Amino acid sequence: MRINYHLATIAFRQLQNRKRQTFLTLLGISVGVMVLITAVSLMDGLLQSFIQKIVDIAPHVIVSGERVTPPVPDQLIVSGNGNRVDFIKNVSRERQDVIKNYPRVESLIRNDSLVELVTPLVSMDVIGMFGTISQPVQLFGIVPSTEDEIEKFSRSMVSGSFDALGRTPDGIILGTSVAKDFTARVGDRMRIVSQSGDIYSVRVVGIFRTGINDIDDNCYVNMRLGQIIGGFSPDEASDLYIRVNDLPKDGTVARTIERETNYRAITWEQKAASVVALFKMISGIVYFLVFFVIMVAGFGVANILITNVLEKARDIAILKSLGFKRGEITIIYMAQGLIVALVGAAIGCVLGFILIEIMSSIPMASSSQSFVSSNHLMMGKNPMYFVLASLFAVLVSLVAAVGPSRNAARVNPVEILRGER
Repeated sequence: MRINYHLATIAFRQLQNRKRQTFLTLLGISVGVMVLITAVSLMDGLLQSFIQKIVDIAPHVIVSGERVTPPVPDQLIVSGNGNRVDFIKNVSRERQDVIKNYPRVESLIRNDSLVELVTPLVSMDVIGMFGTISQPVQLFGIVPSTEDEIEKFSRSMVSGSFDALGRTPDGIILGTSVAKDFTARVGDRMRIVSQSGDIYSVRVVGIFRTGINDIDDNCYVNMRLGQIIGGFSPDEASDLYIRVNDLPKDGTVARTIERETNYRAITWEQKAASVVALFKMISGIVYFLVFFVIMVAGFGVANILITNVLEKARDIAILKSLGFKRGEITIIYMAQGLIVALVGAAIGCVLGFILIEIMSSIPMASSSQSFVSSNHLMMGKNPMYFVLASLFAVLVSLVAAVGPSRNAARVNPVEILRGER
């Protein structure tokens, strides 16, 4: 429509008349959008990378030796007139933290059509010794062929071979953190001291790095050697690791396992809940702070429009005398806010994209204290970051433009043209 074109032209020319102020307002909006996009990209990238690594190289469900319903304790029963006392030993006093007869439990779990893979393991705290270095480590006994399907060790090896573990009865693979602490290499022999004080000699056949420090801080041996070191019987396991073929239904699988076996089963979401909650809390704080950057840019929009209204009062009066209605005057100044917001958001999106690319390429030293390690910043690249940041900037700018636009529409042309104001 012709009138709409003229309204937009008037709005654009008024902005051109105040180039410096318009530029500073555009800069404020651009920086706000850029910072918001970058912050969302960084926090979402970290969270998604963490979840993806957990899903790829960690079990979806872990079955532990903890019972859902505690076993009945030993009982003393007084019979007859009190002259006889029967002692009933319902459960063993030792090793109640293990899965008894794990092959039977494993076969029950495999009957579930949602279960893709089940593998047993034993875990224990031991002392590792290499040369003059000795320190406590977490040792796991695993079945290499099936464990590799869950934790993907074969594609995480930095030296040696994971397949060698299956061929070497006294073999051990070390996480990079442990190998660094011991300064051990493939082919070296080290000693493992069990909790009972027995010493076992093992040979390093591989060193791995998954990027999840909870895994990279561990050592792994064959299942039978792990059972011997930890004092487990051949049919005992500490845990069962499970992968499901339909990830959203892992909770259903866990509840079914608990019901059928009476062993506690937790999903990866439950195990990682505290870390995910921490990510989300930090993200919320970051977003809250960044929103204020755009809010300040909105004050800039309001400032430029208020100044335009004050300086263009006579022009507004002339427009009204020529037949422009109050609604059309409002549209002129709302259009100014919209133009500044759209241009600023577009520039901010471009700057945000460039900054994301730069930050994602920056090398970063990995810390062994963090849960997930990476050699660079993990940035998300979802187009919705740009859409949502732009919409927020436009919304703030339009809200900021409402007050000055209504003031412009209320200008009395008679008073202005007579010089009474």
